[in-house]
Amino acid sequence: MNSNLFNVLLTTAKAKITPLVTKFKLWTSWNYIRTKFIALIQSLFTKVLNFKPRHKKDYYEVFGWLVSKRLAYGMVAIAGLLSLYYLFCVRNILPETDENAVKSYSYDSLFLRFTSGTVQIKAASGYLAYEGEVADGAVTGYGTLYNSDGVMVYQGNFEYNEYQGTGTRYYDDGTLMYTGDFEDNEFSGSGKLYRENGTLEYEGEFLAGYKEGSGSLYDAAGSLIYTGTFTRDEPVYSELLGKKASEISESYTGERIIYEQDDVFSVILKDINVIYANNPDAVTLEDEITAAKILVLKDEFAAGNSLLKDKASLDSYFGTVAEALDQEADLSQSVAFTLSEGESSSVRLEITQEYEDYREVIAYEGTCTSYTYQKDGLKYTFFSTKKDGSFSFYMIEKEEG
Repeated sequence: MNSNLFNVLLTTAKAKITPLVTKFKLWTSWNYIRTKFIALIQSLFTKVLNFKPRHKKDYYEVFGWLVSKRLAYGMVAIAGLLSLYYLFCVRNILPETDENAVKSYSYDSLFLRFTSGTVQIKAASGYLAYEGEVADGAVTGYGTLYNSDGVMVYQGNFEYNEYQGTGTRYYDDGTLMYTGDFEDNEFSGSGKLYRENGTLEYEGEFLAGYKEGSGSLYDAAGSLIYTGTFTRDEPVYSELLGKKASEISESYTGERIIYEQDDVFSVILKDINVIYANNPDAVTLEDEITAAKILVLKDEFAAGNSLLKDKASLDSYFGTVAEALDQEADLSQSVAFTLSEGESSSVRLEITQEYEDYREVIAYEGTCTSYTYQKDGLKYTFFSTKKDGSFSFYMIEKEEG
């Protein structure tokens, strides 16, 4: 009997509770809420649109036209709803969360502006552009940047959306480009720069993206060829002036070729595009060759942020107008013209003996045009076989006296 009474009570309780549970599930279901919300909006707009203004105060006067206040309110409400739809549905301002609980945002998400911590950021086209730390919506801290192909292009420290501190930069195919210090998105500080084939190109100091300061240069095979001071990606050629051949050999270990005639030497440092020449009347106590002049085999001159390529720009930079002089080319200049202009050069060089790293010169001849400037205790002379103001190479010497 007790069992039957319990079953009756249980059945009665279920009969009372089941409708309540059913209603609760209905009221909390998304479809019900959406239907009620849409119905409410429809009712609101129906009332707004069916309202018939009865007094002048029910209107706004706009440029002489009377606009119903309720109609204006309705239009504002529609604009607001469309804006919310755009933000939430089209622009996806709400964060997504992956299985590792890392929040994911669109790059222009409103919520991202107020977020700090570890996040994922998607680019406009939808690919993962960044994964790492942010602070108040800015990429700050440690993170990884990807390109549209999903290849990592940078990994390291950021500050306010810029590379800052230590990090590693990669080429677009994922090959290592640079590892070291950054400042304002540029290589700055100590680091290593690599070629696209993966070989080390330079190790040392950088500034504003350029090789600047002390460093070591490597050839295409990754072998050390030169150690010295650099500025704007180039060796400071003038620091070779006055050095003995043995001292130059300590800093330059790359390929070299010697041209010689009657104790006058021109030595090509092939891997850094430089020739140094001796003064046969100035021999050291050790009877060793000394670099009296440096010839740089380049048809442009680096001056600050500019590359100067003609006499007019050189006149402007050095602050003086140099007189163009016609002269006979000497041995070192003849070698430089041969290397710079090749068969097209009017300066000729005749060699009697030739070995792998040695050339014996028996004759050279030819005229050229030169223009000379002085700056900071150095004399710069630019050479050409043409009359158009261009130059094929330039020479650095110490000022006389």
